[in-house]
Amino acid sequence: MPCCKTTCTWAQNLKVGPEYRQYTVQLVREIGCVCEGYRIYVNGHELEHHGLTYNPCSPLCFGGGQYEWEQDGHSFILVFNSLSWTNYFGGFRLFIDGTDVNTGREFSSFWWRRGLQVMFAGLVLLFLGTTLSLIFHYALSRRTHLIALGYAFFITGVVYIVLGLIPVLRFRKPRYDRAAAVEYTANTV
Repeated sequence: MPCCKTTCTWAQNLKVGPEYRQYTVQLVREIGCVCEGYRIYVNGHELEHHGLTYNPCSPLCFGGGQYEWEQDGHSFILVFNSLSWTNYFGGFRLFIDGTDVNTGREFSSFWWRRGLQVMFAGLVLLFLGTTLSLIFHYALSRRTHLIALGYAFFITGVVYIVLGLIPVLRFRKPRYDRAAAVEYTANTV
């Protein structure tokens, strides 16, 4: 029995043959106390036997947390967004043909940019924690418990930097593009 139920809906016009067709993808999350259940609908038809499972670390590490399928010549990826700012470190994103429906970014550049944002937030927290720790340690004459607040910000900043570093390293672009394969053909008469 779910404790709560949420629904995420995405709509996109895609070219199928000579015409455009609107695709509506709907994810229904049934969030329980211990587990989550998912139902995926495409244009009102439920996808049976999907492999979507809960993974709070997806797609940065471990399996699960995403489901891929193809329909009418287009590839769909529904992935858990573990670095979301708006859904308190959780939410789902839909990528169609490798492009995010919400932002229009490619899969790898979306995660690379999100990792940089989390690393920046970690650096701000690290700086804030260091500043507060130094102020409470040297500026106040008597020892206070507020120094623990500075240490907490410092440790949280380090954790955010590590969490942001994972997608930055995993989805980085190569420094030098690989040379395109050259094919030589010879015509003999």
